[in-house]
Amino acid sequence: MAPDTRATVLIVDNEPSILELVATRLEMAGYNTARSETAEQALRHIFTSPPDLALLDIDMPGMDGIALCKRIREVSDLPVIFLTAMGTETDRVRGLEVGGDDYIVKPFAPAELVARVGAALRRAALPPVGRTEERYADEQVVIDHTAHAVTVRGEPVSLSPLEYRLLAALVRNAGHVLSHDRLLDLAWGPDSLDASPESVRLYISYLRAKIEEDRRHPRLVQTVREFGYRYVPPRARSGSAAA
Repeated sequence: MAPDTRATVLIVDNEPSILELVATRLEMAGYNTARSETAEQALRHIFTSPPDLALLDIDMPGMDGIALCKRIREVSDLPVIFLTAMGTETDRVRGLEVGGDDYIVKPFAPAELVARVGAALRRAALPPVGRTEERYADEQVVIDHTAHAVTVRGEPVSLSPLEYRLLAALVRNAGHVLSHDRLLDLAWGPDSLDASPESVRLYISYLRAKIEEDRRHPRLVQTVREFGYRYVPPRARSGSAAA
């Protein structure tokens, strides 16, 4: 199936030759493209003419691609694919942990690049299962965002405003690892400067006490050691429990 020719891909790389190569290949595949040589320029573009997907290099002068992805995630669910020469396992994990949807290492196969862009755009276009703008639901947890009401396994659960914001942040990013800093931004907001990673751990424990069947063996809010936490809907589990 041919891509939606209205889809625009923003390419962010400080090497003009890479910008030209990637743009040409994507345009041949039917996409529109926009180009930025710095993260700051990319942010201005995202605010003024939002693209449908961003391809980010990491190693750039000034703000790097990791910092740029964090800034994007503060304001947008824009699909982000890292396209970079930094290919260690640590680099990949860091890129995905800050909110990247995919990670491609240079040198890359042009056909694979086009395929991954298409796959990311298709995923972004799918409506989240069991969730509308006002409501989230899986097999155990139901959240009415309009009423700020939470039901767990059919029973209403009373959450503090901070516990509610923490749960909402986790389920809105279900399956994705959120770092302590990211959770501070999402749940504490302007008060995050007065909080710490220890605050996140404390409130995660409060939240688990209210929504987990066994808080000592959490299955909904899972710990990803050294990175943070993720919410795993029951149907998305692979069968292995998190620590």
